[in-house]
Amino acid sequence: MISLRRRKRPEVARRGSVFVEYILLVTIVGIGVIVGLAVVRVALVNELQDLANAINAII
Repeated sequence: MISLRRRKRPEVARRGSVFVEYILLVTIVGIGVIVGLAVVRVALVNELQDLANAINAII
């Protein structure tokens, strides 16, 4: 029984490290999505402001 437990431990450790890698990957991708959406929002607001200024200049 002791030898069976010793054989399973590296397998459990491997699963744990894969889980940690997935959590890290999801965290990094999540932060990237949030930052990307913030940049898109700022760019969209700037473009709409330019459009409003152009329409205002015509009138």
